[in-house]
Amino acid sequence: MTMPSSKSLTWLSNAFATQAINHAAKFWFSAVLVGQAIFSYYIIAFYYTATINRDIEHFNSIMPAGYIEGDFWGNVAVIAHVIFAAIITIGGLMQLIPIIRKKLPALHRWNGRLYILIAFIMSLSGSFMILTRWDKIFGSTIGHTTLMINGLIIMVCAVLAFKTARNRQFAVHRRWALRLFIAVSGVWFFRIGLMAWLSFHGEPVGFDPRTFTGPFLTALYTTVYVLPLLFLEVYLRAQANGTAVQKLLTATGVVLLTLVMILGVFGATMGMWLPRI
Repeated sequence: MTMPSSKSLTWLSNAFATQAINHAAKFWFSAVLVGQAIFSYYIIAFYYTATINRDIEHFNSIMPAGYIEGDFWGNVAVIAHVIFAAIITIGGLMQLIPIIRKKLPALHRWNGRLYILIAFIMSLSGSFMILTRWDKIFGSTIGHTTLMINGLIIMVCAVLAFKTARNRQFAVHRRWALRLFIAVSGVWFFRIGLMAWLSFHGEPVGFDPRTFTGPFLTALYTTVYVLPLLFLEVYLRAQANGTAVQKLLTATGVVLLTLVMILGVFGATMGMWLPRI
């Protein structure tokens, strides 16, 4: 009986590792797809309905200082922000679906341009809301500051994603588009991170739910907008030219992260989104 050569074993291990990291990425995207689809439904069912019914004051039942009487431009910024939130969430998911990129390239291009434009609008409107309502919004100075930094990251990624697409540097464009998607999803990651923590502990631990401040929230604010981007870089490098061990370790990390996300999505759906519709 002929024993397999070391080259054959290396090829098999690399092939297995490549399949593992690819399947882990699909598992992650499936969780994101379901979670963000539910989030979009919640935005449409609550915020769109309130806007159509001219009941903007109803925003305040969820969003402190969502509506302030007499603050015309601030209220416009809030309405624009929540209206565009569902559009950009759905649009971002469409950009990552392979069949749309391959079969409908024109839709992919125009949806990408719209996605980048809305990303800019939401970053600017979000920063305007924070700056003009700094003392009226729940949370700490660190929370407000990190949200604004996230907005800056979104705009940088948007510019570079657009520039590399225009220059037909599609491999580089793919990486910047993924970074943009992760950055845009920062607030969503914050929500499911918070709900995963609450679901695990069964009660608020490490923060005061009345003031929405505390060490856990400080840690979450300062990591949730950065760690996903760092994790993406690890994944991209491992997928492109990582060893079999690096790919397997990355795949394991992606699966574990996805399991935490699923817990957070379930907690947010049952405890935050569906009860408010």
